[in-house]
Amino acid sequence: MRFSIDVGSELELKLYQAVLIYKNDHGNRHMATVHGVVQQNGDGSPVLGAGQLLSTASLRELARQMGTGCPAEFLPDHVVARTPDLLAWWTPAAVRPMFFRTGSELEGISGKRFPHPALLFVVRSGVLHVRALFASRRPRPDNKFAAAPYWNTGGDGSVCAGTMRTPKSLTVASMAAWQQAFFQSEFTHPGGGGRLTRRRGGTTALWKSLAGKKRFPISTLIELEPLEQYLKRLETERR
Repeated sequence: MRFSIDVGSELELKLYQAVLIYKNDHGNRHMATVHGVVQQNGDGSPVLGAGQLLSTASLRELARQMGTGCPAEFLPDHVVARTPDLLAWWTPAAVRPMFFRTGSELEGISGKRFPHPALLFVVRSGVLHVRALFASRRPRPDNKFAAAPYWNTGGDGSVCAGTMRTPKSLTVASMAAWQQAFFQSEFTHPGGGGRLTRRRGGTTALWKSLAGKKRFPISTLIELEPLEQYLKRLETERR
């Protein structure tokens, strides 16, 4: 029995280390150990040596060896948080056009300009999330924010990709492309998973009333948890 991986016609990778992951019965505590291959049995199967607790330093070294480290980047002021798997940034309130699907309730106002609140964008594991901010300034970790009252958006802030052409990369340079994908694609249907606005009639009535206006009514926003709590929840749910 051979434990190796053939990559192309010239490269063969052989097993030399194994990571074992443990958890308790409730699944809320985890531990990992790293084991080297000390010898092979007669059939070629590996024999693992004694394990060492997987430390943060060894995990970083493993990520570096696998080429998954986060490259050094200049972070502009509107970046809120950055990890190898998550990028969060904010944008001030602005007036922008929006496009709605032909045949939908909002077809008649598609392409018009609408006022938008300040927004928080988060990309985590290739999924775009959006939340609304109560003020046009950089949010602090303890600042509470609001549901984003948009079609195609769920109660957790996740955006249904639909016709969006999302970037393949997760870098600071890709933030403008993520925003462009969100605003320039068609909004096709009201979001599900909870109420997204205080406006009677929901998001459909809200955007009908805002076509051609200059200022977004902050009073229609629904307050949610603080920023730090939300980002931690996204990190936990997407692991």
